[in-house]
Amino acid sequence: AERLLQTLADLLFCPDFTVASKKKKGPENPEDIQTIDSCEYIWEAGVGFSQSPVHVPSNDKNRTEVLKLLLTCFSETIYMTPTLEQHSHANKWLTYFTSGQNRQTLPLFTSLINVVFSYDPVGYLPYNYLLFTDTREPLVEVAAQLLCITLDNSSFLSNDQPSSPASRTFPSLPGDDCPNLFINYLSRIHRDDDFNILLRGFCRLLNNPLIQTYLPGSCKKIGFYQELLILFWKFCDRNKKFLYYVLKSSEVLDLLVPILYFLNDARSDTCKSIYALQK
Repeated sequence: AERLLQTLADLLFCPDFTVASKKKKGPENPEDIQTIDSCEYIWEAGVGFSQSPVHVPSNDKNRTEVLKLLLTCFSETIYMTPTLEQHSHANKWLTYFTSGQNRQTLPLFTSLINVVFSYDPVGYLPYNYLLFTDTREPLVEVAAQLLCITLDNSSFLSNDQPSSPASRTFPSLPGDDCPNLFINYLSRIHRDDDFNILLRGFCRLLNNPLIQTYLPGSCKKIGFYQELLILFWKFCDRNKKFLYYVLKSSEVLDLLVPILYFLNDARSDTCKSIYALQK
C-alpha cells in the first residue's frame, strides 16, 4: 500500500505525463523519478510559487485520473456505517500519505492549492466554454476533493483516541505539531500576498452562480460549491491568521453574499441546509 501511494504521488510530478518536461526527454525508468526536484514542477503559480508553468491539456487529464485513483484509495470511510466510523481507527492510507514518509507532500499541497484558487471558470469571452474543451475544471474539482480529505483531522487520530465530532472539528494538536503535513503547511501560510490569492480565489469561485450578464448562459457554472465551503471552513479553522485577514478585508461581503445565496438555495433540501448551518 505504501509503495502504491508513493508511486502515485511520484506520478503526479512525472515529466511528459503530468508536468511539462524541462528537458528533451523525461525519465527513462521509475528510479529516475525519485531524483527529480518536484518543487520545480509545481502545477500552477500562486501560493509559495511564482513561476507559471506551461499548460498542457493532456497533463491535466492525467493528473485528474491519478487524483481520482488516490481518492479511491482513501474511500474506506464511505463503506462504513456512521456508528462504526465513529469508533474506527485512523485511515492508514491517509495517515501515510499526509505524513513525512511521503516525499511529495509539500509540492503536492502547493500544487493542489494553486490549481484550485487560480481557476477562473468565466474567462474573457462569453460562451467560450461552448467553443473550447475545459480540461482544467475536472482537475480543479478532484483537487478540491482531495484537499478536503487530506485536511481532515481524523486522518491522524491514534488508535486509542476516540473520534468524536468535537475532536474532529477542534483538534487538540495545533497545526505546527500536527503529524498531518497538509494541515501543518496550511497553518504556516502567513504572507498577505498568499492570503490575498486564497481570498480572491474563494470569492471568484463562490460568486460564480451569482454572475449576471446580458447574455443568458454565457458564463460557465461550476458544481463543486460544497467542496469550496468545506475548504473555507477548514482554512479558517486551521489558520487563524487567514481568518483575521478575511474578517478585516473589504472583500468579506463578497464571501457573505454567496454563503447566504447557498443557504437560501438549499432551504428546501434538509440535508444541505443543516450542513450549511453547521458550517
